[in-house]
Amino acid sequence: QCSRLLHALSGQTKLAFTKSLLVPEKFKKETRDKCVQFVCQDIRRYDTISGKGFTQLAQHLVDTAARIGKFDVCEILPHPTTVSRNVEMRAQSLRKHVVEEITATISKFGCAVTADIWTETYRKTSFLSATIHYVNEQSELHSRVLFAAPFDPSTSKTGENIRRHLLQNLRVFGIDATDMGKKIIFVTDRGANMISALREYTRLNCTAHILNVTLSSAFGTAIIEKSPEITSLLTDVKKLVTYFKHSGQQGKLKTSLKQSIETRWNSNFDMLNSVLEQYEDIASVLTESNNYDKIGRISISTLKLLVSFLKPFKEATDDLETDNTAPSASLVLPWSVRLIEHCTSATKDPLLSEIATVCVTRLKELLSADSTSSHSVHMLYKIATFLTPNLRGLRMLDERGRQNVIQGVKEMIEDLKFDHAHDEDVEPTPAKRPTVLHKFSDWEEEEESCGSKSLDVQIQEYRTMKLELSSQQNILQWWNSNSSQFPALSNLARFVLCIPATSAPSERAFSLCGRILEERRSVLKPSSVSDILFLHGNLK
Repeated sequence: QCSRLLHALSGQTKLAFTKSLLVPEKFKKETRDKCVQFVCQDIRRYDTISGKGFTQLAQHLVDTAARIGKFDVCEILPHPTTVSRNVEMRAQSLRKHVVEEITATISKFGCAVTADIWTETYRKTSFLSATIHYVNEQSELHSRVLFAAPFDPSTSKTGENIRRHLLQNLRVFGIDATDMGKKIIFVTDRGANMISALREYTRLNCTAHILNVTLSSAFGTAIIEKSPEITSLLTDVKKLVTYFKHSGQQGKLKTSLKQSIETRWNSNFDMLNSVLEQYEDIASVLTESNNYDKIGRISISTLKLLVSFLKPFKEATDDLETDNTAPSASLVLPWSVRLIEHCTSATKDPLLSEIATVCVTRLKELLSADSTSSHSVHMLYKIATFLTPNLRGLRMLDERGRQNVIQGVKEMIEDLKFDHAHDEDVEPTPAKRPTVLHKFSDWEEEEESCGSKSLDVQIQEYRTMKLELSSQQNILQWWNSNSSQFPALSNLARFVLCIPATSAPSERAFSLCGRILEERRSVLKPSSVSDILFLHGNLK
């Protein structure tokens, strides 16, 4: 019977895998050899093998073989032109799905949009990108790249043209910025044309750009010339890094030294820190080649001092440029206050005095440009800090500042009608069975439901409640769990906490565009670039 069963199975061409199998080492080796052949024959990056899309394709082929048996892969792989056509169709289909997913949520609770403009290298086509940020029904923060829409080559990038182009492409996704009014927030850089384009809407400056502009001003030639030691240090470190890059000595270090690039955020810190962390190793390499003087002239104490001064700016930028899985809006106020305090303290050091003074001045100027009030951070970011339970006390502000934020919370909830946002979703309370006490109902205490709590009561209870929230707990999930106790505040939190602190998501989109439009694909149609970017950001 066993032999007959084996004979019958041997004649089958279909495979039925019900669970994952342990792959024998022989097949793993063969696969490694094929991967080497693939990356070398097709000139692909090594990490292509671990790419999500590649592994999904490979798994699909394995699963198909399991269903129909062995086949010639050329029979199933489509022609490149077919893939190109299907990219467009897949993008169109997915856009409809995205519209269905986001429409109800953003119309009820609002959203934020980061936007930026980028010009590609090869044909000088300019693109306008937009990424939407919102909190879904499960209180999860989502960021979706919506488009990188090409400008007509004959169209100038004036404020009016940018606004028209942006609003037109947002409407494709069912987002009418005019109808949404105050429920849509834009976050962009401080470009004059972008400011002009969004002057009729609530627009926040990218906080990371503010920090970068602050440091650029502080390390401008006119300022650092007043500090000869700082000037000398920066010059000598740049020469040192250049020497290592050009002399082939980089390979003798554990990590490559980084050169300062003016357009790259925190590049002075990255350069100085890369030297400080490997100071001893660098000295050893230079000693072997009789070039110790290249590091000998660098003051280690001054190097440590400058790295220590710049480090909080680097940390702030990293925190504010979160990967979109956690709210960043609540960090703008505490980081702004902390950096101003840090720079104010640094003004007492003779070497840092000039630089630190400029930083304090510029931070106050640039941050206050976001607000119509006399305070240095936009009210939306202050409210976001208040709605972060661990920071609800607003201890970085004085009492007057705290009361202004509380008033801002009340006004925003009233303006956006967030105290009524869930009324249509509330299920009717089932009728209670009468008891003997109903005969004395005129003497009973009235029960106040959570939904009927006044906003003042909600705020007071939130400010004074015993907090059960660890620093690692998801803030949005906390608000979801406490939405019945604080309905109006919970609705406001869903809106305010979706606002990003920077426009980095749109800049990351353009970094991807740069990878899409490499030299060998420089003739891609601009619309294809937008489709590929959209699919990359939204396919699961």
